[in-house]
Amino acid sequence: MEACEDNAMNSRMPFFMNGVYIEPDALRISRKKSELRIEPKVMALLVALSERPGKLWTRDELITRIWAGESANDETLTRIVYLLRKALSSVAAAAGAVRTVPKLGYRLDAEVWAVGDESDEGASKTAIMTPFSVAVLPVVDVSAGSDGGFLADGLTRDLTTLMSRTPRFRVTPQSSAARYSADDLGTVDVAKALCARYLVTASLARSGNSVRIRVDLADAADDTLLWADKFQTDLDHFFEVQEDVVCSITTAIAAKVNVVQPLRVRRTGRFNLSAYERVQAAESLRLNYGRESAKKIVAMLQEALEIEPDDPIARAALSVQLSQNVVSQWADDPAATIAEADRLIAEALAAAPTDPEVLTAAGIVATMFHRPDEAIRYLEVATARNPNDAHALAVLGWQHCLRHSDPAGIGLIETAEDRAPHHPRFGLWATYRATAHLFMLNYAEGLRGGRHAVERTPHYYQPRLTCAWAHTGLGDEQSALREIDKARKQESEDIMEKFVAEMRRWSANSPNRDQCWAVLEQLRALRD
Repeated sequence: MEACEDNAMNSRMPFFMNGVYIEPDALRISRKKSELRIEPKVMALLVALSERPGKLWTRDELITRIWAGESANDETLTRIVYLLRKALSSVAAAAGAVRTVPKLGYRLDAEVWAVGDESDEGASKTAIMTPFSVAVLPVVDVSAGSDGGFLADGLTRDLTTLMSRTPRFRVTPQSSAARYSADDLGTVDVAKALCARYLVTASLARSGNSVRIRVDLADAADDTLLWADKFQTDLDHFFEVQEDVVCSITTAIAAKVNVVQPLRVRRTGRFNLSAYERVQAAESLRLNYGRESAKKIVAMLQEALEIEPDDPIARAALSVQLSQNVVSQWADDPAATIAEADRLIAEALAAAPTDPEVLTAAGIVATMFHRPDEAIRYLEVATARNPNDAHALAVLGWQHCLRHSDPAGIGLIETAEDRAPHHPRFGLWATYRATAHLFMLNYAEGLRGGRHAVERTPHYYQPRLTCAWAHTGLGDEQSALREIDKARKQESEDIMEKFVAEMRRWSANSPNRDQCWAVLEQLRALRD
């Protein structure tokens, strides 16, 4: 499906963007029963981005286009981008379609079409599906006795991850695709729900050391089977089979849309079933995150490393969990835990210096240990190598808000939330968003984010104290005291003092350090 031509946009005629009806002259956007009027500059930004969907607009280009000689700067543009994302969210559209390209500018990851086109909303089953949009549905375990459960879960995650690293592909987050089955709804309905043109379905049967996998690739644009194949191998070659499957899928899609086949993505390292199952089990535990699940995650990953000591992915995952335990006040010996986490991530980087998962882990560990410049450096490389990694995007946005007081970081966090609302770390992202606002002294939005975090992770004390911080900044001491009391009951009597000390360490790297420390001191004094 073709995007609108430039002259259609310049004429300011109405058009559709991902199912949102845009009326430039009326300064109005609408979808179904929701509509909203937006500022002229916000509409000008939306029109400009819609002229070149999927392509970069530099900041200078946008400033020249929108302000045309008027006084404007990066901060002014960032505000307009924030307002556009907020407007799209208010009409139930994907604010994440407005993507930040770190250090460069912005692009619109969306389908755009003129009113009256064949792809008019409702006229096409695939109106909002991009040519390279893919979803991997849960791999079905058909082993006798369900011996391949963790193996099937791992294959689903790994295929999604490998597809995500393929240039030009937009891959539905595994946590969102996990809710659907093509057998239940049918290919077209599932694809429409996931905004994906192509659906990957598979089954896995394990018998002893042998694995048999069947994979189907369906094109929802015409509801046809595009490619199918069977693979049989022993477990020692499981990673190689994954690479073959991804290579076959990308080749089939590239041939269908008449482009050169994307570069093949390879995973290094040998396969060990026992270690692999423990890594998958640890990831599943994040769905109900808290002190006890954190302990179990550490135990699972330590067992995985005992079985396969050279696995860089397990090392990276364990380093991340240990760093998060330090921040959450769950480490018995914080100094020793910090040293252990730093050692593990250094070893993982030495073994796999270009692996996006390892780079993301390095960025998260640096984040947890208050090294924001190092964190941003790793996370920018990680998101460039795997732009579909929502968690890396969220942490990167958080660090930009902390280190540079840059509101564009909020857009990165919201993009992650829009794209992966079923991700195991979805609850943490609301806490990131809340504290990001607080680092930038935006207490009302910080409170809003803190309340979202409480809803998503009700058994985690930190969102409560984040709300208390926001209430203090707004001058509402009674509400702050109520949140402190709830956090104490959830965690410990001295948790508020520990929280304030940790937040002081975070905000020491903020341009707003003194103002943050002043409010945190007021928060601490509420207990005196």
